[in-house]
Amino acid sequence: MKVFVTVGTTEFETLVQKVCSPEIQRCLQNRGYTCMLIQAGKTKPEAQDGVMATTWYDYKPSIKEDMAAADLIISHAGAGTCLEALGLNKELVVVINDSLMGNHQVELAEKLADEGYLQYATLSTLEPVLSSLPSHQRKAFPKPNPQLFSNFLMKTLDLKR
Repeated sequence: MKVFVTVGTTEFETLVQKVCSPEIQRCLQNRGYTCMLIQAGKTKPEAQDGVMATTWYDYKPSIKEDMAAADLIISHAGAGTCLEALGLNKELVVVINDSLMGNHQVELAEKLADEGYLQYATLSTLEPVLSSLPSHQRKAFPKPNPQLFSNFLMKTLDLKR
């Protein structure tokens, strides 16, 4: 089984270091995961003792293919990344980046977790959260309704179709 880790476009070196640690890699290996791909941004990952096969890249135009190929996604809590992963109906653990100013990611992660769509962690709680997977009955994220906005506009502007 495959793990995909993404830090998005922000720097989150501590998350990259954490998922490369022997403790986290053994934890994932014990859950049946065999390899890890990391979108690491500016960080140069170092798998410390080669517990799992780990490869990485900095950036690419789209990570959707990597997300689709993963069985588990570990991610920063950016809204775009969360929605993309949830749209693929993947097991998702988001990790709060405490170093961000005015950290809105906490609110998003808490709300999506409360709704049952994902689990979230901090760097210090990542290992126990991963150890408990899957600890809950994850709800499928609702599919978007492409007509919702146009219907709203039609109604608001009192237009007929």
